Amino acid sequence: MPWQQITITTSKKLAPSFEEILENNGALSVTFTDALNQPIYEPPLETTPLWEEVLVTGLFEEQHDLSRIEQLFTDSLSNSSTWKMRLERLEDQVWERLWLEHFQPIKFGDDFWICSTEHTPPEPEATILWLDPGLAFGTGTHPTTALCLAWLAQKNLTNTTVFDFGCGSGILAIASLLMGADQAIGMDIDPQALIATQSNAEKNNVQDRITIFGAQDYPTNTHDIVVANVLAEPLITFSKDISSLVKPNGQLVLSGILSEQIESVIDAYADNFIFEPPAVQDNWACLHARKK
Repeated sequence: MPWQQITITTSKKLAPSFEEILENNGALSVTFTDALNQPIYEPPLETTPLWEEVLVTGLFEEQHDLSRIEQLFTDSLSNSSTWKMRLERLEDQVWERLWLEHFQPIKFGDDFWICSTEHTPPEPEATILWLDPGLAFGTGTHPTTALCLAWLAQKNLTNTTVFDFGCGSGILAIASLLMGADQAIGMDIDPQALIATQSNAEKNNVQDRITIFGAQDYPTNTHDIVVANVLAEPLITFSKDISSLVKPNGQLVLSGILSEQIESVIDAYADNFIFEPPAVQDNWACLHARKK
């Protein structure tokens, strides 16, 4: 079914006003996006900051009369010149086909692939993690996840246990099991992430070797490898909790860190860990360390 959308370019001060008008006049959804390519990588916890210039987009059904809404904006915000509007008709698309074009199979190491269930794996005899984009973050395409997977792919994981702190889609825990780890634990604060991890574990036939926990009830015993692909602020805030999960002489992998945040994250763990040089991709860093 075709759709219509209104897109308004405005300041962060006016953006909430446009959102309210769109929601009160039949918008099926309203989204805010960055209008000037000035990303906010890591906002403070429990805040929703906006960019200096914002695109406010409202999605409407095909038959909705947008001319009335356009007039509402003109009447209520006539004294402000800091906005402009664009109306568009969106033709229907097969959205599954669209994301498949952008999610091609990805190789890590010598013989490990991440592949959607709609693709034919380039190397059918290789180790394959089947994954479809869904409820939670983590498909291997973002540098934060890719750097962790590259590290895992070069390690011998036989007879190891792996703890995935902030597991998202479960990709790192599941990958470690497919690469040879004995057992894995996935933990996340988001209930949707736990559902996604369970689903992906079943899709890859490792559900008997992974245990999934919320942030309030995970076990605190130690593991050979702990991977935490989150963001710098929680890595620093929960450094003692994360550190305590690693066995003496065990491995720690920290990701989701901007290059300029490397030093502050290392400082939070330096008392207990010896760090290797960071791996960096597209201004994102992954840190590897061994517990003293």
